[in-house]
Amino acid sequence: MTDEKYKELSLKEFTKAAEVYETDRAGVYKMCKKDYPDVLSELEREPFEDLLDCGCGTAPMLTLLHEKYPEKHLTGIDLTPKMIEVAKAKNMENVELVVGDCEDLPFEDCSFDAVICCQSFHHYPNVQKFFDSVQRVLRPGGRLILRDMTARTGAARWLMNNVEMPVINLAGHGDVHVYGKDEVRTLCRNAGLNMEIFEKRDFFRLHCVARRPVESRQVQLGDVEETALIPLCIKASESRRRAPRISDPKAVEIVSTLAIDTDKYDKYFSHEGVVARTVLIDETAGHLLEKYPDAAVINLGCGFDDRFSRLDNGSAHWYQVDLPDSIEVRKKLFAPHERQTLISADLSTDSWFEDIPKDRVTIVIAEGLLMYFTEAQVKTLLGQISENFPRGFLLAELMHPIAAKNDRMHDTVKHTNAHFTFGVKSGRELERYQPGWELIRETSFFTVMRRYSAVGKIGDTFMRKYMNRLAVYKFKR
Repeated sequence: MTDEKYKELSLKEFTKAAEVYETDRAGVYKMCKKDYPDVLSELEREPFEDLLDCGCGTAPMLTLLHEKYPEKHLTGIDLTPKMIEVAKAKNMENVELVVGDCEDLPFEDCSFDAVICCQSFHHYPNVQKFFDSVQRVLRPGGRLILRDMTARTGAARWLMNNVEMPVINLAGHGDVHVYGKDEVRTLCRNAGLNMEIFEKRDFFRLHCVARRPVESRQVQLGDVEETALIPLCIKASESRRRAPRISDPKAVEIVSTLAIDTDKYDKYFSHEGVVARTVLIDETAGHLLEKYPDAAVINLGCGFDDRFSRLDNGSAHWYQVDLPDSIEVRKKLFAPHERQTLISADLSTDSWFEDIPKDRVTIVIAEGLLMYFTEAQVKTLLGQISENFPRGFLLAELMHPIAAKNDRMHDTVKHTNAHFTFGVKSGRELERYQPGWELIRETSFFTVMRRYSAVGKIGDTFMRKYMNRLAVYKFKR
């Protein structure tokens, strides 16, 4: 079927639907109402002034937005003149309504802070033109919030696209195609948009947020430092979910303003592992801070971590330690704080510990760090801690040697130039590096993952010893 034929079917379908679209006789169109709360929730995350609703229909979403944000400038566009006619009859102030094609948006470049599209883009025969046009009219940093149909599996989408769609086309509907995550990501990437979140919600809904990047803010990091982008992107993605297991607004802010393609940094197993270790380290460090509220917290290889904001008790002082290029980027992205000190140093060669007080309990966090060290470097680091800090705790993420030897199979690290070089079968091995150190406990990340998924429960049963884990050590001179 030609592009013109699809659009002709849509015009006929929605001309008939316009009079009943927002009534009790709306039929299948009633399902669109389920999208509105999630779109509203997404919009509330960030300020906006100018918004475009693509495929706005009779403007039910714009009506809700106008009631909530009467001072905002809202625009709606729809291919069907009858839809726009009904929408204009509402006489909403500050709302502009336009008959037009969403594949060729008739607006100036950089006109909108946000573009929304609900249950419309599966009608567009040349959908890449739509994404290209959205990118053009968005301001740098602006968002596309997309809601549409999808399916849980590729097989189900194939049936919808190759069986259901031709049937409903014969019935007079202009539906063209339903999309999966990889297809939407490719459309975004081709248009120059960064897809920040893609979720399947309410069985057959997709919820997607993509952003036009702010081109002036690029991140330049070394091979190992680049791995800090993995937890950053994952924390941002998780924080944007409808029911997030962790909340990291700073990660959302950073990802929203940097020109980063998050695809290679946010894969399923890495995502679940980062969420699990974040939960576990937050819980463990939080309990220690309750007992030692005036502790000095040393965050080794801090990257873009913002655990300080989540755990700040008003008295502990945090020392964020990382390589020079990482610290320089961090200075640009994080506001200074009187109880945070940035230390630029190479842990394997520099005296990073000199300006940290020695007269209080020290809590050292080594998250996502030791696996990139050699055994000799790990021994040196533990020796530095033991020699310079009289008493405290080390919270260290440890990797199994099998995982360390197979870093090219890791779903995210394999996309970087970094390599794992250190792994131990048991946390007891580090006790032998530093006599007098005591391993308090060692907890597999599967212990947290099993709380949330069947995959976590299966992994905790059969693969626990091969999963990364958190080892907690107590040291005292």
